[in-house]
Amino acid sequence: MQFGGHETFAIREGWLHKGISLLDNESEKFEDEYVADWLGVGRNMAKSIKHWLAATELAERPTDPTTRKKGPLEITSLGRKVIERDPYFMERGTWWALHVNLVNNKEHAATWTWFFNQFLNVRFERATCVEALRRYLAANQTRVPSLKTLQRDIACLLASYSKDVPPVPADPEDATDSPFRELGLIAHFRDSGSYGREPVTADDIPAELVPYTLISAQPTLVVGQSKAEIDVREACLMPGGPGRCFNLELESFYELCTNVEAELGRDVFEVVTLAGDRMVRFKAIPREAWLDAYYQRLLSRRAA
Repeated sequence: MQFGGHETFAIREGWLHKGISLLDNESEKFEDEYVADWLGVGRNMAKSIKHWLAATELAERPTDPTTRKKGPLEITSLGRKVIERDPYFMERGTWWALHVNLVNNKEHAATWTWFFNQFLNVRFERATCVEALRRYLAANQTRVPSLKTLQRDIACLLASYSKDVPPVPADPEDATDSPFRELGLIAHFRDSGSYGREPVTADDIPAELVPYTLISAQPTLVVGQSKAEIDVREACLMPGGPGRCFNLELESFYELCTNVEAELGRDVFEVVTLAGDRMVRFKAIPREAWLDAYYQRLLSRRAA
């Protein structure tokens, strides 16, 4: 489990494009001592970009089977798909996928995993959130990071997602905003300083991102199957699943599933009732294939 690593910087506009482009075209420069210069950012920002590439699962450091040591960063199959389809990270579905990856990446984004899966407060103060994380870690592992580390992690998470209420006039020259804010998952109430989870609507989530999220949370769903099947309630409430990632209650998730069925067709994704239990069934294909299907649907719409 990793805490920190982001050097207190939330992902900024253009960072992932810069990082994955350099890694793709001149990977040796990524391990160079002058990597910050190649990326055109400060030294700590360069470290942050490396962290976010791994945390969002666009890149990874494979382990040498002989030495057990981590090698240099390499682009993952998911990262390759994004380079091919959305190299400038312009599509909303790309950011939803990266958000889902963070929520399910306990190794590199432990605070994100905890916040969206275990910390279920709808309205909260920052200090309350930090203390809840400290108590959770104390109860579940022997070594707890320093209070300052936890405070920085929570501050970075909230800076990544929270949108001010009422909104602050946007500065077109300000490049520090995180694209994750546009997902609308957390509100920051400026008058009180408190935060609140914001449920997204069914129309906010691209259809393909529902099976993508289910597979991210439970990869075994598609192992050796032509069709994956899971109970609606289990799908909504399981750690890393759509309910947790999208701040959805059970009935809102069910509505989302019916929307996905209408969008993709019952041969691809369907909601069925078996012996009184509501189930979802969908094509058992890798999650990268679902992301690719999302990009393909965008192209088809634009060509029509």
